[in-house]
Amino acid sequence: MEKEIRVLYYKPSDELNILLGEARDSVLQEIADEIYVRLDPQTNEVLGFTVLNFEERTEGEGQIIPIMGYFTLPVESPA
Repeated sequence: MEKEIRVLYYKPSDELNILLGEARDSVLQEIADEIYVRLDPQTNEVLGFTVLNFEERTEGEGQIIPIMGYFTLPVESPA
């Protein structure tokens, strides 16, 4: 299933949100220290991720956020 990926950063709370597809109700489940996966409460479908203290996490070397996924580029239809 293809989904639009939106990346939103809120500087006041130092919070990064990665949203997959349209916004809808979700529940958060912590998968690492201050890293959450957003899940559909009915199906457990992954709807996105939230990373707290993002700026602090990305300072210095060797900072990894443990999120993996499969991505493709849209193929343009011939004219």
